[in-house]
Amino acid sequence: MSATQVETPSASTRSRVLHRLPIVGLLAVFAALLLYGLWQTGITADEPNHILGAHFYWHGSKAFPLADLPPLLKIVSGWSPAAVGLEMPSASDPKWQPGAEWNLAVQWSSALQDPFYQNVTLAARLPVLLFPLALAAIVWFWGRSEWGPSAGLLAAAIVAMDPTLLGHAVLVKNDVASAFAYTAFWYAAWRFWQAPTWPALAWLAAATVLGMTAKLSLLILVGIAPVLILARIPRRAWAYLPVFGSLVYAGLFLAYQGDARVLHPDEIEAVYVHRNSPRLLMWAASVFRWIPISENLWSGCVSLVLSSGDAPPVYLWGRTHLGGAPWYFLAALAIKVPIGFQLLFLGSGGLALWRGIRERDPRWLFLLLPPVLYIGLASLSTFQLGLRLILPALPFGALLAAAALRPWRKFVLAAAAVGALESMIYYPHGISFFNAWVGGPAQGLNYLVDSNLDWGQDLPALKKWMVRNQVSNVRVTYFGMDTVWRYFRDGQIIADPPPWGKELAAGRTELAPKPGIYAISASVLPGHYFAPEYRDFYRHFRHRTPTARAGYSIYIYDLR
Repeated sequence: MSATQVETPSASTRSRVLHRLPIVGLLAVFAALLLYGLWQTGITADEPNHILGAHFYWHGSKAFPLADLPPLLKIVSGWSPAAVGLEMPSASDPKWQPGAEWNLAVQWSSALQDPFYQNVTLAARLPVLLFPLALAAIVWFWGRSEWGPSAGLLAAAIVAMDPTLLGHAVLVKNDVASAFAYTAFWYAAWRFWQAPTWPALAWLAAATVLGMTAKLSLLILVGIAPVLILARIPRRAWAYLPVFGSLVYAGLFLAYQGDARVLHPDEIEAVYVHRNSPRLLMWAASVFRWIPISENLWSGCVSLVLSSGDAPPVYLWGRTHLGGAPWYFLAALAIKVPIGFQLLFLGSGGLALWRGIRERDPRWLFLLLPPVLYIGLASLSTFQLGLRLILPALPFGALLAAAALRPWRKFVLAAAAVGALESMIYYPHGISFFNAWVGGPAQGLNYLVDSNLDWGQDLPALKKWMVRNQVSNVRVTYFGMDTVWRYFRDGQIIADPPPWGKELAAGRTELAPKPGIYAISASVLPGHYFAPEYRDFYRHFRHRTPTARAGYSIYIYDLR
């Protein structure tokens, strides 16, 4: 054997390592951005609920099921509270019974002034960072396998620099987890389409389970996958479909901890007669009169069906919309995505559509259909609380941009650089990001609120503002699940809660401010969350230019 032949494997290994160094470096930078954002971001709405739900999941307890949140987030984050020594309460304690989720979360929020509970919360956030890192990795791998190393790296960089993803990826929430799962499903579907083998079918089933355990809206995957199988191998589908169904059922059975039972016909009928009930879904549900289904999976499906059409009022473009608006997500995309990325996504999407029609290459369908499908279905829903809800569409925009790198290299690189720069200008305030079309985050309240602007994340920024400006006393109206007493001592603030009910409104329908400094969360200013009689409670502040902002979500008014 010659010396050259001996050295070839080593040289090949070195070459592979060198080719992977750029993505390793990008993931390292991405991880650093996420860690800093995690540390700077206060506790947001829903996080205490999800941390408690995850904690109970790992103990196999049904006391805090959170059936409307599938188990993937619980699996990943639930071990952290146990690792730092959070004790399980007594099963006989009445406050830990089913249905008490909100009260339990409020108790957790109050306990956040204790450093132990702060550490538990941070520990629960850390494993969630796996989802954005895995998302960037799979986008890189997909882009690299189709268009080469540079294209894969570009796609991963776009994902890593997206401000909405950066902002929400550090939270104990399933929005980024669902983006990863949705991307993994379509990549597995593409691989199956290319080579419909039994191993490819197994990966498709695994990706389907991953999606269904990430978010209830991804239950659509269990319907999409069989259609793909039938379209690709119609003559062998009779053999593949039962195996696929069995693998998915087994995966869900394990993820839901084996808690399954058959349904009584009356249970199905009770949901079927509801005005929001999709008839096709309820027809499919009838199979569970004979096949056991997880209690939490069924409860989650029922919750999803019954809540459809009954979502909270939506604030959009300065107006409150009851029942949502079909153009909500398109509007959010127009003002929440960096301008460079917008131009890149629109241009590359048009190029892909043209090439798809001309070349009749199925790969373009697998890149164009997923985002259109997800945004379209989300737009039909009335649950419209932020751009984060359509984050699963983002990776496909990045992949389309990667596909355009070769024919439009200069344009693609320039647009990507401009988009990343605009995102980094406002880092780590990704939750509140608005693009230059509307004047940046400072103008966000004129257009959108909720998790587009204020999800309760900026109490740390309020503390910094008070220290920097030597302000000793502020009246605080806070929206979120953090606690002001985590940051401030008695005498530093006067807590003035929003009018969630008659007791908190204290006989007032409008706040008549006294002289002083007011710090008010942006999400309460429009009043769309309140009962009709309290929707003008903050009218005095609504159109007043704030003196300053803590982060971009807490508006400060100096009325001394």
